[in-house]
Amino acid sequence: MTAINQNQLARWYDAYGNELKLYALQWSPDQQAEDIVQDAFIKLLKQRRPPNNVRAWLFRVVRNTSISKLRFWRQRQKADEKFLQQNVIWFESSPDDLIDARLAQKILQTLPSNLREIVMLRIWGQMSLKEIAGITGKSIPWIHKEYKEALEMIRKELEHSSCIKKKT
Repeated sequence: MTAINQNQLARWYDAYGNELKLYALQWSPDQQAEDIVQDAFIKLLKQRRPPNNVRAWLFRVVRNTSISKLRFWRQRQKADEKFLQQNVIWFESSPDDLIDARLAQKILQTLPSNLREIVMLRIWGQMSLKEIAGITGKSIPWIHKEYKEALEMIRKELEHSSCIKKKT
């Protein structure tokens, strides 16, 4: 393949930009997440030729950059706590939604950061377990186990939330 041209870069940005930003929001506030995504595309443009899987490569760059910036600020645990206290809206509700957007965000925020990352990549990033393993540096069986654990935690929280609503 040859060098990346601006038109191809623009198509990739249109196709992957929003999901990459959503992914970066796990570690960074809104504006910083946007900057991280833009930096990833600049790094992509500087490549001599596009990676075999551009989408997965971008997710990996966004992940690595986000974690590096997070480590620079403070330890990961402190950053996670600060992020959970922010009132950033991840999803917008629609009358056709099967689940309340605020409830979905609240449940995702209660997940440990490693499980939240896997869920975000799998569901909103629509990535395969193999792609997620490549991005996170974990094995496919480990990712599968963590994903199942996260879904079980989400299911329990949804059941708990629906029980509370029925009582009120």
